[in-house]
Amino acid sequence: MHNVAAVGLTGQKKMTEMFYIEYQVPQDILTFFQKQAEQKIEVEGWKKQGRNVDVKIQNFVHCWTTEEAFKQILITKSIWFRNRGLYFGDSRGAGADFTVKIGGKEVTIGLRSVAPESLERWKSVAYPDDRFREEKNKIADYHIVCNHLNGHTKFYGIISKQELLAAMEQSTKLYSPRNQEHFRVIPLHQFSFEDLVKMIEQMARI
Repeated sequence: MHNVAAVGLTGQKKMTEMFYIEYQVPQDILTFFQKQAEQKIEVEGWKKQGRNVDVKIQNFVHCWTTEEAFKQILITKSIWFRNRGLYFGDSRGAGADFTVKIGGKEVTIGLRSVAPESLERWKSVAYPDDRFREEKNKIADYHIVCNHLNGHTKFYGIISKQELLAAMEQSTKLYSPRNQEHFRVIPLHQFSFEDLVKMIEQMARI
């Protein structure tokens, strides 16, 4: 079951608390995602492109695990949604992670899974620079920042597309040797937990 909890992210006496919604994804599903990611890498020729295959496999596993967790939270709350699911193929053909209804209108949601170091040390969220520069039309209406470790998935907050674009205009652009990509870095505090809870409450029930 998912729950709302708080966790301290520093070892100092005055600990910074972060609230989150949590869901545990079973091990058998994680194993399935691992095999699917390996197959995706093979089918789409990532190794031939000279990409870091091991990193890409884990990125896909993290992505699919957080999507599965969010999907189960929506199902538990009987919320209507569409989910892209395990997508194989060119990224240009991929749809939104999720589509939900708020006030009778369909809105899209993207999930941004970040590493523990980004949460605990840098307190920031990285977003692909090429998507910001070349594909603004494909950016979801809302983005939720999350983290996954051994099936434990936590959702920390949400930001609208307008707020995201404004933040990226002012953001620092960094290169990640590990991912072999440029990213724009956004402060974690700009993702609101309160807005995430409110939005889930506003989503249409089945």
